[in-house]
Amino acid sequence: MPGITIALPDDLKDWIDEKTQSGEFSDSGAYVSDLIRRDRERSEKIAAMQSAVDAGLASGVGDRTAEDLFETARRRVQTARGA
Repeated sequence: MPGITIALPDDLKDWIDEKTQSGEFSDSGAYVSDLIRRDRERSEKIAAMQSAVDAGLASGVGDRTAEDLFETARRRVQTARGA
């Protein structure tokens, strides 16, 4: 697998060393890979949320009242909780 080389300030390198010495990660590459994976997941979640917002905005103004919307939300929460 091809690798990359990065330069870090001493305080960040020390932080990674602490993570690997504690056994949390096997080596610095595993730590950086985990950070990148989590950043990718976060970006995907943000993109999905933005897509939902865009779809909501594109759908136009609805005719339900705020109380209707809150009641629907309450029912969904109750259903999700198994009540």
